[in-house]
Amino acid sequence: MAKDNLETHSPMTLETETPDGPQPEPPGPFSVRSILIALGTVAAVTIVVLFAAYHTCGFDGCPDLDGIRGYVPDEASLVVDRDQEEIGKLFRVNREIVPLDTLPEYVPQAFVAIEDQDFYGHGGVDLSRVLGAAWENIRAGGIAEGFSTITMQVARNVFPDRLPANQRTLARKISEIKVAREIESRYEKDEILELYLNQIYFGSGAWGIQAAAREYFGKDATELDLGEAALLAGLPQAPSRLNPRENMDGALQRRRTVLQRMEEQGFITAAQASDVADSEPDLARSRLDTPDRAAYFMEHVRKIVEERLGDEIYTGGYTVHTTLDLDAQAVAERELSEQLRAIESGQYGSFPHPTYGSTSDSAAAAKVTSPYLQGALVTMAVNSGDVLALIGGRDFDQSKFNRAVQARRQPGSAFKPFVYAAAIQAGYPPNTILEDTPYRLARDGQVWEPKNYDGTFAGRITMRQALVNSRNIATVRLAESVGLSRVVGMAQQLGISGDIPNYPSVAIGAAEVTLLEMVAAYSALASLGELPEPRFVTHVTDRDGAIVWQDPPQRRNVLGRDVAFLTVDLMRDVVDRGTGNAVRSVGFREPAAGKTGTTNESADVWFIGFTPEIATGIWIGMDDPQRIMRNATGGRLAAPVWGRIMRGINTGGGDWTPPPGIEKLQVDERGNTLASNCPVHGAVREEYFIRGTATVSDCFNYGYSDSLYGDPIYGTPEDDSWWRRLRDRLLREDEERDSAADTTRRRPQRDTIIMRDAPEPRDTIRMRPTPPDTPSRPIGRDTVLRDTAPRRPPPPPDSGAAPVGAPVGGDDAATGGGDGTGSGSAAGGR
Repeated sequence: MAKDNLETHSPMTLETETPDGPQPEPPGPFSVRSILIALGTVAAVTIVVLFAAYHTCGFDGCPDLDGIRGYVPDEASLVVDRDQEEIGKLFRVNREIVPLDTLPEYVPQAFVAIEDQDFYGHGGVDLSRVLGAAWENIRAGGIAEGFSTITMQVARNVFPDRLPANQRTLARKISEIKVAREIESRYEKDEILELYLNQIYFGSGAWGIQAAAREYFGKDATELDLGEAALLAGLPQAPSRLNPRENMDGALQRRRTVLQRMEEQGFITAAQASDVADSEPDLARSRLDTPDRAAYFMEHVRKIVEERLGDEIYTGGYTVHTTLDLDAQAVAERELSEQLRAIESGQYGSFPHPTYGSTSDSAAAAKVTSPYLQGALVTMAVNSGDVLALIGGRDFDQSKFNRAVQARRQPGSAFKPFVYAAAIQAGYPPNTILEDTPYRLARDGQVWEPKNYDGTFAGRITMRQALVNSRNIATVRLAESVGLSRVVGMAQQLGISGDIPNYPSVAIGAAEVTLLEMVAAYSALASLGELPEPRFVTHVTDRDGAIVWQDPPQRRNVLGRDVAFLTVDLMRDVVDRGTGNAVRSVGFREPAAGKTGTTNESADVWFIGFTPEIATGIWIGMDDPQRIMRNATGGRLAAPVWGRIMRGINTGGGDWTPPPGIEKLQVDERGNTLASNCPVHGAVREEYFIRGTATVSDCFNYGYSDSLYGDPIYGTPEDDSWWRRLRDRLLREDEERDSAADTTRRRPQRDTIIMRDAPEPRDTIRMRPTPPDTPSRPIGRDTVLRDTAPRRPPPPPDSGAAPVGAPVGGDDAATGGGDGTGSGSAAGGR
């Protein structure tokens, strides 16, 4: 009984007794019915999800398609010179828009044939391609073939944020199909195709058919031939792998496929396909490997327009109209480059530094400053301030630092015209006599004793002679006489910014300046008093040609025309017969004025000059200030290349006309204005004066003159008889015995100025301790010291001769000796 009960109540029982007999067990979890129900549920949910995904573009919402008709893809901005010639582009995406109807017929046909042969027949999605791609992908066990139509690619390119190409998901593909069908329902096929051709990527940074045509063939897309069009049509499949510069065989094989498809679809004949199938195209040099022309100018322009228009300048397809003259830029680059190579090659003497050619790109890039010789140039239209040419260094790829705009260096004697302009403005006529005699500045046991380049002193010379021969000491004395505050004020008045020290060494170039502001300051002199604002961009236009920003010329009057004219006239002599006469030696013959400059230890050499229309400034030096080479001077290294550059560009011609208030008088070689009772000494020349400032010199008919040379002067008016001259001489000698002062010809004095609380001179102003034998008693301004320095007269004003002892061409390094190395030297000089 117990056993029966156990069997009856066993949990393993498969059947139960019921009044109707045994019944089957209820269905389990893996029955056929349950599986079918589950599959049906999944299918229904999938359909709902896909339907919802399709209509909501992946649940993120569909983009607004109404704007496609007015949509313009990101486009590079074009930078052009003053003659509308392209300089370069500003872009994040290198793209230029080209209308479809301007292209040869076979260009769009090539893309349709290889990318979407049923483009004109489908509604955005090619179902046959979808099924074919699905089968190929199943066979490959992954994604082996796509089915994107041209319209689907447009959808992806127009809305990259909503349809990111790097997300290869079902949701993205469904969204892409939805957007493509919407595009097809709203826009014409040609509109879609035009958008596609201007959007697609071709490799080498080229987006769109126009950029690709220029990148690979150096021509506009409107000029492509059939072979070139077919080659470009094959690139979008794999732009990097099929790049003809890297894989010409692969690119040609792909081109054959394109031509075959075009033939199959009736776009071209078999003969046309055969003619170009095996020909190798002529490729242009890659624009990626070719830096923009005038790279330093382009970079400066980029900063200007970015500040004005923001990031849109890289995508808005603007045209930036600049002041650059590409012809002048080419001349400047060629001549300056050749001059720097000549210096490095030893044509001007031993060059002790690494050369540009011997410095690798990696070695140069590893340093903040370049180890080789650098040069900079600015050419400017004096009336408008338009920068016509600019060179900021030798290699933009190795160094982006713009030495024409950013570098602040001491100008040496190129600063001197500001001293002479201040003197003329203060009423000093050009024949003012200056003392070129020993000068000492003592302070706190140290002495600053500037020297002239050749180590000699000229004695008494005129203002004109002092500037023409770049005499440092005479200039320092003139600055002190005029007033250093006036000199500093004149420099600031002419646009020199930054710290200008108010002590004597500033007269010979101790301030730090940029080349750009120096050229602008010289332009103010060239234009007779109008200081121009340097201008790089004239205006910017949008795609429709409308002006979105412009920068009209700006200039302001900073100097009287009479003062500017006299300063220019002095500077003309610098070029014609002074330290800048190398300008004439290389064949530049037009009216010109300018000034050389060389700093201490020959670390910087300058020449800045101008015609009535054009001003050009040149700087040569090492990034880390150090001697360029022995005897490096502005007149020797910079002036010749200035002359060659100006000879090669159109300077406009013309000459300066004396403005109202200027009179012309005759002077002799000692600076004496001629009067009826004056003897004439040497050559006579005409000198300009501001009316009322010319003084008639004291003239003597006997004895010794108070002249430059100190030689006895004889000569009297023609109506004097010999006995009258004898009587006057005897009587005069009796009178002179009563005055010891009148019978003593005083030697030129060495001025020693005791300075207290004066600013410390800059690092380029050499200081030296007071020698042990220097007397301890104070040395006043009137103390007469023994003058042991060599002396020599300057050449006659019209002789054209270089100063005795100066290098050929004349120059002006301010040093303690002829080689620019002496102690006690000062910035300035030649």
